[in-house]
Amino acid sequence: MVPWKGALAPAQIDDVIAYLRSMAVTPAVPAPAPAGPLPPRQGPIVLNRKGNPPDFVLKEDRFVSIAQVKKALDQHRRLIITDARAPSDWLNLHITGAISTPFYDPRSLDDLPNDGTWILAYCACPHHVSGQVVDELRKRGYKHTAVIDEGIFAWQHAGYPVVTAPGLLPSPAPPRAHP
Repeated sequence: MVPWKGALAPAQIDDVIAYLRSMAVTPAVPAPAPAGPLPPRQGPIVLNRKGNPPDFVLKEDRFVSIAQVKKALDQHRRLIITDARAPSDWLNLHITGAISTPFYDPRSLDDLPNDGTWILAYCACPHHVSGQVVDELRKRGYKHTAVIDEGIFAWQHAGYPVVTAPGLLPSPAPPRAHP
């Protein structure tokens, strides 16, 4: 590699810096979230509304495996899948049928039915922010809640159905861990 030390005079360095600064774009300031309830969701919240409830076996009374969730979907069981990540992440990649319920906005849970329907949350961590959503639901008295144990990337890596943003290739799943 060619060394740069001494290649440019101080005035030339100033010119390069001035040029780079001229290309800078002032970042937009995001608008504050409006107060009050969120607008109605597009599409269904409950998947397989007329289906029977799934018979999940939870690990540590909190976690459900992706295999159990996929089986419940294949059997047309009644459930809700929530994506606890930011809405921008949901737009780029989410489990087919999942709704966006960002962990940092508890209002996103206000329209979820508390009628015994299983509500599952996932993220990419795979437990941290989805765990916060499940904790909030449990505080509100929801009995049938769980974290999808392995998260969105394990779901995708297993070849289970996902939705990606139009024009984007699916995000590559991380490699499997070797024992």
